[in-house]
Amino acid sequence: MWDSNGGSDWRTYEMYRLLAQHCTVHVWSRFSPARDFARRCPVRLIRPWLGRFPVGGTFVFVGAYFRIGHWFKASLPRRIILIYNTFQPDRLEKALSRLRAWHRTPVELVYASSLLRKLSPYPGSVIESPIDITRFVPCSAASQHSQRFRVGRLSRDIATKHHEEDHEVYSALAGAGVEVRIMGGTCLQGRVGGLGAPVLLAAGAEPAVEFLQNLDCFYYRTSDHWLEVYGRVVFEAMACGLPVVCGRRGGYADYIVHGVNGFLFDTTGQAVSLILGLRNDPALRLRVGRAARLTVESMYRGRSWQQKQAFFFSFPGPQRA
Repeated sequence: MWDSNGGSDWRTYEMYRLLAQHCTVHVWSRFSPARDFARRCPVRLIRPWLGRFPVGGTFVFVGAYFRIGHWFKASLPRRIILIYNTFQPDRLEKALSRLRAWHRTPVELVYASSLLRKLSPYPGSVIESPIDITRFVPCSAASQHSQRFRVGRLSRDIATKHHEEDHEVYSALAGAGVEVRIMGGTCLQGRVGGLGAPVLLAAGAEPAVEFLQNLDCFYYRTSDHWLEVYGRVVFEAMACGLPVVCGRRGGYADYIVHGVNGFLFDTTGQAVSLILGLRNDPALRLRVGRAARLTVESMYRGRSWQQKQAFFFSFPGPQRA
């Protein structure tokens, strides 16, 4: 099912956009795309009973959490790439088993982050989820609102994307007069409330770029029951020049230098202290936000990023997963 707020879905689109500049790319899916994607790229529906499925060339499967249909038996792949982007070892094993069962073509693994590769027994390349940093850009100084300090976060609107103690953070910030906006937070209704409660918006209620550009600080932490192996939205916030305050448990932590291009915390109290410190120090916000933007630019520009993208349309000697 396509989700206009899902990281895998946006990764699929951004990969299509980038790779189509170098080779012929077709996006295939069992499901009709969400409106956001339907108008951005053509999606062909897999309908095996009508003989409609991809045949030949390089197959790139984005995610290991779905079942690969029997149509793949007749696909005649020249190359098979599996992008592993959620920490679900059992589903990875099932996907690899199915991909191996029908063809002798080796399966090449691509990991969404260094953290995920460390957690897996199989070799593979680390290629981060592409982000269009020409869209996600810092807000112009003229549109900044100097009289308020606004903290926000966005994600899919499900409980596991939120930490069990986040309501304590929001309560403490509200008590200090900080405005909090959460897009993808309607699942928190009943858990947060009272005077100064955060504004809870449905996922996708506003364009992500506009939402981020109207913040002064980005906060992020997920449930103890969900490991965020990369955290695409953290990098979108950094691309917008925001200082990010994030729980240390996540793949994004490998890219954040505490106090330089963002902040990492271990406890709820630390999170509140860091955010209030940023509120009281505009110069610190500006310095860290600029460093955050430079970090993302270094990740998604230059020869290193070009080489990572070239992996998909070249034919290196693959490592068998």
